[in-house]
Amino acid sequence: MIGNKYKLHVSSIIIIGLFLSISISYLINNIEEKNIQSRFQNIVDDKMKSFYREILINLETLYTLSILYNNDQIPSREEFSIEAKKIIKRHSAIHALEWIPIVSNEKRKLFEKNFFFTEESKNNNMVKVGKKDEYFPVYYVEPFKNNEKALGFDLSSDENRYKTIKKALETKSPQVTQAIELVQKKNKKGFLAFLPIFDENQNIKSFVLGVFVIEDIFKKSILEEDKTSNEINFKIFDTTNNINEEIYSHNSLNKIYKHLKYKKDLPVIWSRQWTFEAIPSLKYINERRSFVTELSLFIGILLTIIVSYRINKFYNLKYESIQELKNKDEILYIQSRYATIGETLSNIEHQWRSPLSKVSSNIISLQSEIEFKGMPSQEKLQSSLNNMQNTLVYMSNLVDEFKNFHIQDKIKTNFLFDDTLDIALKLLEHDFTKLELRVKRDNKKNQVRIYGYQNEFSQVLINILSNCRDAFIERRVNKPLVEIFTYEKDNKKFITIRDNAGGIDEKHIENIFEQFFTTKQSSGIGLHLCKMIITEHMNGKISVKNGTFYINKEKCTGAIFTIELPV
Repeated sequence: MIGNKYKLHVSSIIIIGLFLSISISYLINNIEEKNIQSRFQNIVDDKMKSFYREILINLETLYTLSILYNNDQIPSREEFSIEAKKIIKRHSAIHALEWIPIVSNEKRKLFEKNFFFTEESKNNNMVKVGKKDEYFPVYYVEPFKNNEKALGFDLSSDENRYKTIKKALETKSPQVTQAIELVQKKNKKGFLAFLPIFDENQNIKSFVLGVFVIEDIFKKSILEEDKTSNEINFKIFDTTNNINEEIYSHNSLNKIYKHLKYKKDLPVIWSRQWTFEAIPSLKYINERRSFVTELSLFIGILLTIIVSYRINKFYNLKYESIQELKNKDEILYIQSRYATIGETLSNIEHQWRSPLSKVSSNIISLQSEIEFKGMPSQEKLQSSLNNMQNTLVYMSNLVDEFKNFHIQDKIKTNFLFDDTLDIALKLLEHDFTKLELRVKRDNKKNQVRIYGYQNEFSQVLINILSNCRDAFIERRVNKPLVEIFTYEKDNKKFITIRDNAGGIDEKHIENIFEQFFTTKQSSGIGLHLCKMIITEHMNGKISVKNGTFYINKEKCTGAIFTIELPV
């Protein structure tokens, strides 16, 4: 079939077409899901508001009942019962209504004429309450039937109820208890609501109490209004003070859709914070989905097949012309490979000039001394041979480095900057000594570590220092000086090399790193090689600028090379 980068392969078109079809259908599906989610949240918000309104309506009944106690009046048991029955008849979620007076120990006997104040023993029996400073007995209760045991029960004997009473006394505000298990309604939870009744001095003298069934409030406000609520899983949590207690749940008969859960806090209900959680059933979601997603996927696949067929037909007709282009590309690729080899040989030739000159200089020096002075001392001979050997080793390493220069899987190592600088200075020692060139380094042994190829990095230092040397020779600088130092900033390592050779011509400085760019100060190839090593092999940056600075209190003007490497 059709094969190179200049041809549009049919399989690629199919893959792209399928990818776009799936992506578009996925996008449409996401939009639809978000719309369903948004509508679902709006529905749940409405149901939450309805539930909250129903709670407030039920709590308002306590205010209606509290009117009986206006002007410090205390209604009779019969009057309380008549009014309470009317309220309970209208509101099915009310399990019981009670009046709770606050009774001091001195007045206890006045309230215990027909019954005793009681509490629940460890054996779950109702027993007479012992002596206390204050009591909170159930004095009136409606309905009385099935609530006989509640009459006289001291609410302060129950920790949960007493905690709520104390908070009402402290805040002088209505309070609601945590959810409680209702004795008469098995497996159902309810809550107690305490409405304070004040005397003429605005002190709380008693409470009107309501016992409310959470399930009944939920059914009346949510399930009776909309049958779709049966396709939603509801949970209500008491999150007051981060307790996160589940107080009611309504489960759908169908499998739930786990990818959508909506939670929201109700407004505070008499100091209690409740949270609504809703999860739709799979049936609820499916009923609200359209066929747009499936239709878009089908159309996308169909268009992909049509387009790929037409493209395949077109390129089969043009196959011969494309084959010709392919052959031309192969020729260009081979030419590019030879060009790279030529560039490499050019760089090797450039890098070998200085070492070969150094070896030649050492040989000529030895020959001259042997011819005119006789055989040199063993120490001097050994020194010259060592210098030539070091130079030849460097040249050998250079060839190896050039051979693998463009290979990306060479092993990188962590090496010390100072060790690498020592190598570079050693190879340039002869020229620097001849020029009486001083090198100022960091005072202390520099422990900066660099991650990369050490031989390549040493070439960078040698090339930069060689350019400094050439500038000193060309301009005949008196007291040539080079300063080398390192520092870290913003999680980067910086190496600065600067000299007092007067700097680089400003019209050339921007092009100094370009290949084959030549000035009197440098050949250009070496600096281009420096940039390749630093940027491509070490993920760093190299730059140069002219500047004026001080070295050993001497004012200097020259080139400033800066190498920036990642930490």
